[in-house]
Amino acid sequence: MFIDVVIPSGNEEEFVKRAELLETKGLIFLYEENDKKNLERVKNIKTSVRLFFGMLNKVSSRYDYIFSTGAREHFENKKFDVVFDLEMQFQKDKHHYRSSGLNQVLSILAKEKGISIAFNFNEILKGKKREMIIGRMKQNVMLCQKYGVGMFLASFAKKPNEMRAWKDLTSFGVTLGMNKKEAKEASLNRKV
Repeated sequence: MFIDVVIPSGNEEEFVKRAELLETKGLIFLYEENDKKNLERVKNIKTSVRLFFGMLNKVSSRYDYIFSTGAREHFENKKFDVVFDLEMQFQKDKHHYRSSGLNQVLSILAKEKGISIAFNFNEILKGKKREMIIGRMKQNVMLCQKYGVGMFLASFAKKPNEMRAWKDLTSFGVTLGMNKKEAKEASLNRKV
């Protein structure tokens, strides 16, 4: 079942319509603020798409999934489900390795705590310095493979037209260095 992650700004209905066109079976709406208005706005939407809610960088029992942008203390906390945008920490790359935001220590912590590493397609679609971000993502894929850390691919769209079908995300995963089976599992079989 393909579940995509999106970051709405009052346009949840448009995301749901786009998800139906792309045959997406579920959407995780990722919010920064713990606001009742977010949940109320979505309750009135009639759809066949299964809806989930995610909270960014804060632990809240009201939300289905807790996402983090990669702080060290979040890797040590079992309450976080997913870490993403590790590659966006703009430090200079070193001579022998990239500053990708993930290392062997954080990989081991993620494996122990059951935290998955997400790869944000929207950063490639809309971001600056794409070649640097892709290189960092490739390094993170190698670390996830080496230490057995769960990976998943999502669009993290901020606008409905930025969403992608699961086959597109699977191809993106292969480009990052995942084998076909890993890429398909990362885009379809959510372990979050």
